[in-house]
Amino acid sequence: MGLQDQIGSFCWWSLMTKDVSKANDFYHQLFDWHLSEMEIPGHDNATIYAAGKGGFANPVPIENDFPFPSHWIAYITVANVDQACQQAEKLGGKVSVPTFEIPSVGHTAVINDPVGSAFHVFTPEQDSDDLNMMGKGPGEICWMELLVDDPTPALPFYSQLFGWQFSAPMSMNGGDYYTVKVNGEDVGGIMKRPPDVPKMPPLWMNYFSVTSVEQWSEKAQSLGGKIVMPKTEIPETGFFACIEDPTGAHSYLFELTR
Repeated sequence: MGLQDQIGSFCWWSLMTKDVSKANDFYHQLFDWHLSEMEIPGHDNATIYAAGKGGFANPVPIENDFPFPSHWIAYITVANVDQACQQAEKLGGKVSVPTFEIPSVGHTAVINDPVGSAFHVFTPEQDSDDLNMMGKGPGEICWMELLVDDPTPALPFYSQLFGWQFSAPMSMNGGDYYTVKVNGEDVGGIMKRPPDVPKMPPLWMNYFSVTSVEQWSEKAQSLGGKIVMPKTEIPETGFFACIEDPTGAHSYLFELTR
């Protein structure tokens, strides 16, 4: 499988954090991730987070006065970053960080979709047979989700930019839910914000696979994290909870039961 077969796949994540050391300790102890240092010519070394499938994420320091809290941001595979940026703007998106090189790694840029959610597009320097870094093992990112007031502008944007396919909407908690299929695999969803959910900035959220939401929620709290949403059942599927790490970044824990 080459690059052209993996367009639109989630290939990396960065944790934009106001305290790298605290974040590293939290996630290493929570998920037993392996942390290593990677040399990048002309830049500071990068810390790499690795789970079952290998390296998949890195922390990026942001200043304390940065206007947004710590957060995760996803990278999506494209054949050519510059061309993807041009197409994104034609489709109603905005390039917020233009193309730049990560020496010996590849090229990337940051795009905001028409509803305001940010993500990276990424083209590797060398072709790879497995750019999809989502997985179902412990501590791996198993699902991605975007909660928005109106999914209508987002659906054609992602479909035309990445070739994503969407299911017919299904009702969930009073909002429509569109499952995202990438290269034949269900990998996430875009959901219309239910009426009882507070308004918030649109953000692609990570779901981390665990064997027990209850146990990992308790572990997250013992390591200095917070429970934003307690264990909740998804009928005939599993359980999830939303946590906040000690630096303020939110993510979900997910336990598959079916």
